[in-house]
Amino acid sequence: MYKNIKVSLICLLAILSSGVAGQKNVYSPFARYGIGNLEQLGTFRTRAMGGISSGIRDNLTLNYLTPASYSSIDTTSFIFDFGLDYGMIRLKGDGLEYTSQDMTFSHLMMGFPIMKGWGVTAAVLPFTNGAYNISFESPGTGVTGTLYENHIGSGGYQKVLLGTGFRPIPFLSAGVNVFYVFGEITRSNDFIFTGDNNYFNTRKQSSSAMNGVGVDLSVQFMMPISGSRFFNAGLTYTPGYNMNTSNDDFILRYSNIRTNLLAFDTLSSSSLSTTSRMPQSIRAGLSLGKQDKLTAGLDLVYTNWSKANFPGTIGTFTDALSLHAGAEYIPDKYSNYNFFDRMEYRIGCRYGESYTLFGGDNVKEYGITFGTGIPMRRSRSRISLVVDLSTRGKADSEIPGETRISVGASLNLYDYWFLKRQYD
Repeated sequence: MYKNIKVSLICLLAILSSGVAGQKNVYSPFARYGIGNLEQLGTFRTRAMGGISSGIRDNLTLNYLTPASYSSIDTTSFIFDFGLDYGMIRLKGDGLEYTSQDMTFSHLMMGFPIMKGWGVTAAVLPFTNGAYNISFESPGTGVTGTLYENHIGSGGYQKVLLGTGFRPIPFLSAGVNVFYVFGEITRSNDFIFTGDNNYFNTRKQSSSAMNGVGVDLSVQFMMPISGSRFFNAGLTYTPGYNMNTSNDDFILRYSNIRTNLLAFDTLSSSSLSTTSRMPQSIRAGLSLGKQDKLTAGLDLVYTNWSKANFPGTIGTFTDALSLHAGAEYIPDKYSNYNFFDRMEYRIGCRYGESYTLFGGDNVKEYGITFGTGIPMRRSRSRISLVVDLSTRGKADSEIPGETRISVGASLNLYDYWFLKRQYD
């Protein structure tokens, strides 16, 4: 037990020293709109199964997307889970290709029981990513010459949550997450006259900082079937909530000749404190299978983005629907002879719609996922691996085609922390 505690603390300190709230700097033009690109949700176990969660209950892992599942945590256990995620994006459009890649923190979670059928979980997660870098040239007039535009975005928003799940009767569990979203996105737009250094260039720079509190309300129905089979169904509702917002805008003028900071002349500046509105969302799904052998599930997520409001951002918001399906198979969880029989094999797929309109249309995203859970020797802990391949947009249209690959690894530490010693 103490060895696992030391490993947990070392890993936690390593993550904190590198910046828990760090954003993945994988540039995507879709991040220019609204609050940026939404991060893929779920632990690496559920992400490898296409992102399902509503019917998932497991006493070895944490499922923060469905807080009602926290009631499955064992009464003598403590679960600690953290992961790292590598992402690479390849863009195609207008006969050009561009590749961006980065690796960063994915999640940090811990869960423990209060009593039998009552568990608590805390987590730190990335929420959105606002990184993009777009450059292009446009012909100017005979006086000014070519105009070069450079649009850069950075930052994003994070989420911290604390939740609990309680099972009042054998076949029903209810749970709630209280979460806090915070962060800042900075956007810079440069308009540069390349034909003559005597012209003054213009930079429009803006930043939007937001913070607010919301809740997830969740229920799960569990139906055991003969032969260790099961059927679970779940529902999670997130009401809309307000975000305190601070927008700062600057318009600067500068020359190509002088590159130090004193060369910038502020033409105008403004600050505005306002309120943004995050949309309501509902997630519903089910899972069925055989205990310690097979789990298959399906989720549907609907978010009312058309009711969202983010002052200081660009984009037209529209309701978005996503579908998730996946499965997990374990050949022989308790095999003493074959290590590969004890491994967990996962596969899934998903379909999603963008929450902003591009050219008047939703951008459709299609993804396939797969991964594995590797049990650690003489322990209920495990290492989870996930590979997520997705594509959206079309390279032969006004919307660029984007292909994304994400590879993640997480360490799920499970320990018995509440057993009373029989001997000193």
